[in-house]
Amino acid sequence: MRKLPSRWPALIGGAVLGTLLGSAAWAAEPTSPRAPAADQHASDAASPDPATLLLFSVTLDGLTLSDGMGAYGEADDPLLPVGELARLLEADVDVFPSERRIVGRLGEGRRALLVDLGAGIARIAAQELKLSSADVAVTPTEIYLRVSALQKLLPLKIDVANDEATLKLQARERFPVQARLARLGRRPDGSQIALSDEETFKIDQPYSLFTPPGMDVVLDGGLESSGHSGRLRYDLRLAGDLLWSNFQGFIGSDDEGRASNARVLLQRRSFEGALLGPLHAREVSAGDTFAPGLPMGPRSIAGRGISFSTAPIEQTNIFNRIDLRGELPPGYDVELYVNDVLRGSTSQAVNGRYEFLNIPLSPGVNVLRTVTYSPRGERQEEVQVINVGAALLRPGETRLSFGIVDQDQPLIRLRKLDGVFLGDAGIYARGGRRTVVSLDYGLSSRVSLTAGVAQVPQVGGGKLGVYTFGGRTSLFGLATQFDVAADGRGGSGASLALAGQYRSVSGVLRHAEYQDNFVDENNLGFNPRLELARRSELTLDSSVNLRGRIIPVSVRAIRNEYAGAGNDFLAAARASSSLARVLVSTGLEYRRQAYRPAQPSDTLIGYITASTFRGYRWQIRTTFDYEVIPDFRARFLTVTLDRRLSDAWSVRFGVGQPFVRPEGWNAVVSSIYTTRYGDLALTGEYDNALSDWRISAQWNFGLSYDPERGAYDLTRTGPGSGGSALFNAFIDDNGDGVRQASESPAPNVGIEGGGRRGLVTDKDGRAMITGLGGGPSAQLEVNLEKIDNPSVKTPPTRVQLRPRPGAVARIDFPMRPTGEVLVKVELLRDDGQKVGLSSVRVQLTPDRGEAVDSVTEFDGSAVFSALPIGTYKLGLDPRQAEKLRMRLLQRPTIVVKGDGNFTPDVVVQVRFEPPVTETTIAKAGGG
Repeated sequence: MRKLPSRWPALIGGAVLGTLLGSAAWAAEPTSPRAPAADQHASDAASPDPATLLLFSVTLDGLTLSDGMGAYGEADDPLLPVGELARLLEADVDVFPSERRIVGRLGEGRRALLVDLGAGIARIAAQELKLSSADVAVTPTEIYLRVSALQKLLPLKIDVANDEATLKLQARERFPVQARLARLGRRPDGSQIALSDEETFKIDQPYSLFTPPGMDVVLDGGLESSGHSGRLRYDLRLAGDLLWSNFQGFIGSDDEGRASNARVLLQRRSFEGALLGPLHAREVSAGDTFAPGLPMGPRSIAGRGISFSTAPIEQTNIFNRIDLRGELPPGYDVELYVNDVLRGSTSQAVNGRYEFLNIPLSPGVNVLRTVTYSPRGERQEEVQVINVGAALLRPGETRLSFGIVDQDQPLIRLRKLDGVFLGDAGIYARGGRRTVVSLDYGLSSRVSLTAGVAQVPQVGGGKLGVYTFGGRTSLFGLATQFDVAADGRGGSGASLALAGQYRSVSGVLRHAEYQDNFVDENNLGFNPRLELARRSELTLDSSVNLRGRIIPVSVRAIRNEYAGAGNDFLAAARASSSLARVLVSTGLEYRRQAYRPAQPSDTLIGYITASTFRGYRWQIRTTFDYEVIPDFRARFLTVTLDRRLSDAWSVRFGVGQPFVRPEGWNAVVSSIYTTRYGDLALTGEYDNALSDWRISAQWNFGLSYDPERGAYDLTRTGPGSGGSALFNAFIDDNGDGVRQASESPAPNVGIEGGGRRGLVTDKDGRAMITGLGGGPSAQLEVNLEKIDNPSVKTPPTRVQLRPRPGAVARIDFPMRPTGEVLVKVELLRDDGQKVGLSSVRVQLTPDRGEAVDSVTEFDGSAVFSALPIGTYKLGLDPRQAEKLRMRLLQRPTIVVKGDGNFTPDVVVQVRFEPPVTETTIAKAGGG
């Protein structure tokens, strides 16, 4: 290795000194340099006290939503269940008790909502709120917030009427439930309210040797004015279990209907780290996978090969930058929001995927939202919460990542990709074996070390070795990352990154020095034809209070200096806010290039985007691009309107206007019909500049394998790109939890989840749920409001599973019929009178199983509710009966039929036996 250049000693010395001093500094500094927005004790929220249970009826602007919502705590400021309340309001809010997190979008302006108890943060749009431990309670299936805190997060005014036991809600903004008053008015009386404190019904789904794959299919065909030739395009995604792993495949065609690209992946996950024996890997992939990246030099790149990692699958603590990838079918658009600021959008996919690379993050909690818009006007959001700190590990903890891939080469090459390339072409070779190993180690609670080795193919042929070493700690309260690197041909580099917060401004500063043409692939956006000498990056994030309106703002500046060839500079500023129920994002980007001997050039461009969900029926999106330097002029305007006419039918209108060519406008009109068998879109497009038109039809559907029938079902999109579940509800007469041939199905059981609403079981008690995604976990809510006989005992109505693409989880949901019986215990007095006897412990003992206990009230009555069907014998608690010398005069047999009819009341009498008389005989000589 060559000697390090003389201008680096200060850089390296300062970083090493910071690493050594970091241990002392960390004693007074938190792990994350950004102080949490919520009270630090909010993460210690406990379970609610059952003794403080309160029952309220809930009304919204006079409309009764519930007759029995359970709450806890003080009567004037109780803790309310957020998940149950969101379901009543039909709000776009998801509650994840296991992750201690609430995420959602509110109002027509789609303001972001986040409550993350683990990170100690509560945020509505860009405004952060403080929560104390007294404001929050958590159960296995629900998160509770006090009324006073909930009113700050939701557009609601909540009046607690203690004398009426009523929560009177007044909406400050219209909720989706108010747009469907007619449907809610037809809700059946006496609908059951699920208990929010019951346990979660967890479903295990082991890997199999083979399962028939689920499929997502897109068929797109049409006619064009150029020759009126027919065109056909298709995308096929399929997934399932193979060799005790998860198989994921993709085949896409060109516009001529010829298969042009393909993707194959075998992947296995273990949340417990039980893969590859002593390595304790949590994820192993083979096929079209990704090689891991290093802090300097190689970055994460796709290719055919193998990879594995021992890092936790739900790992959320990184330092500064992240790559995001996902599926993108034809005609879809995807937007990326970081902390509610629009960072990028694309409609272009390579090999069926999109990429957002090197996304800068801020110290503290970052909320990343990828919003996908379908050609049918539907939108789907995925939320990821990332805590950016010093990326420290526990003492002695080790994490290993490994990958070996033939970079940028698919496992199955059908046709050339016609030069389409993600990232910066020219930085590295197209093809060739790339091997990367990364190791992280927790030296102490304050210092972590990282090292990496890679072998990277070169453009001119051959391979180049790259070696990195670094440390993670804190320097004067700032999260600090220091890395040095060298390659096999004498190139070297060093970087120092600092992250922290001053008041409301959080920032990340990174500076890197390079020598002898060391190539750092993580530096996207630099000129690959020149030798990079140094690079400086600054990212600042804050929230500006503009007359009471909180506006998140993000600023980023990058300067690249080249060896003897000049420099370039990029500065970008972005902001987003909701104005008059419209989400508005705007940004400016300034770029200056000064490459010798050419004259410097300057450009300044900007954009404004706006979107709204007007009345929860109109979805309107528009984008306006303009240029300020070198000439002030408008560049392009697009407007898209989606109107849902019914649950099955929607229409789309779109227009694009390039101002540099006023005659070049284009328009699109679509009619979309949605059914349980997929979505059919008929589209007409016209380009005025070319006098070109196109008429096309697109059918999006899924093929889901039903393991019970051994056949495929035609469904909506979802089985090939995410998990599915077969829900099987039945009347469990014998209580063994297994469906017998003689046991009846349970139709009209409602299931919410997987992006599907209003799904119920059919006449056979079955329902197929698709679109559960491929994330670490998914949840389903079971609703019993529409069943014929609500007197049943069921497993917990919140179902949790770990979906994987193409796999079908079987959910057997036994519903054992129950009944209710009232028992009255009377005291038979010596004078023949009968009076009710309170506080008597009575038991019903079934033919099989344990006895059920109850205690009589003041009038001698005791109610046994939710009794499974069967025959019971009435008796007294043996210990109480023996102590009080109490016996029943009768022991009746009670038959609970569970047919919806009332079981006759039972009246029994008891008698108290007199105490045994003891005779004492005085012995001789005794007193």
